[in-house]
Amino acid sequence: MNNPFLLVKETINRLRYKIPHNPKQVQIEITNRCNMDCPMCQREDLGIELEHMEWSKFTTVVDKLENQENITLTGWGEPFIHPQVFDMIAYCKERGHRVMITSNGLFTKPSMVDDILNSGLDSVTFSIDSVNGNETVVEGHTSSKVYESIEAVVRGRKNGMPSVRLQATIHSGCENDLYDVIRYGARIGCDVVNVGRLDRQFRPNLKRPDAKEERLIFLKADEIAHAAGIQLDWLQFSVSQGITRFFYKLLRKKLHKSGSYCLKTFDYAYVTREGDVTPCCLLPNSKMGSLLNNDLKGIWRNGKFDYFRKNYRDTCGDCDLWTIDQVDTPQTNTCSPQEQLVKV
Repeated sequence: MNNPFLLVKETINRLRYKIPHNPKQVQIEITNRCNMDCPMCQREDLGIELEHMEWSKFTTVVDKLENQENITLTGWGEPFIHPQVFDMIAYCKERGHRVMITSNGLFTKPSMVDDILNSGLDSVTFSIDSVNGNETVVEGHTSSKVYESIEAVVRGRKNGMPSVRLQATIHSGCENDLYDVIRYGARIGCDVVNVGRLDRQFRPNLKRPDAKEERLIFLKADEIAHAAGIQLDWLQFSVSQGITRFFYKLLRKKLHKSGSYCLKTFDYAYVTREGDVTPCCLLPNSKMGSLLNNDLKGIWRNGKFDYFRKNYRDTCGDCDLWTIDQVDTPQTNTCSPQEQLVKV
């Protein structure tokens, strides 16, 4: 956000947790099928159908989005295996939306790189937890077959479009893998490396750094990113660049009233392959309404959604993926799948 006035206005609204009239970020679950089987992935634990979204449902959902929302066409699967993914990108772009996709980079055919570059896609994020030469993250997104595809997308861009991000999760004892991902992203010309916490609710044996370790890893990662000339986004510490980054670092613990609200629920909505709006990809049963029958604004500001925002811990348990402070430690994890059912 480059406009200082809009930045100040949104910051004040976030500090007060004054919900905007419409979500700015809408994620549409176009498929739950995948051509990889990562040990950390929870898609088979959520009770969701591993299928593609039907075209008729997709167009109905997008037609309900009338405020030039930022749309991410990604669910719990690999979006580029959906047979109509490029038609979906075009449909969104024709209606004035900014379109993003998160991919594992394991393309099914050589022409996929050119298809992506010619699609009008605004941003593509590749999930990658290790790079060649130091692959100790055995539980994450790691495949030696993806690097060539990622590098081809970066090389083939014109005028820096689409922007390319790398998405990494930080596993305990694997910080060197993260540092290598940052260096790799800078070396090949990516724009951003984003780091997320590891979710352990269905995989309690997975190890992640505790709060003190997490901060030390961030400080080192931030130093490496700065030296390499690449932007490092890490929700718990710092995002964006310039004045936005400065204010975020200064106010990040207050932007969700010190944990009283989840940062995810301020301006984001998730739409399942069946057209249901939920607060998060991790909550398939917390249905706030259906876009097949209702408009997004009505669902976004209805009593059920407002109740969820104020009482999200009743549903989300100890989840801390989108809070600043850690709720649990690698040794404890009290959030159970049953706690994912909304209680309203």
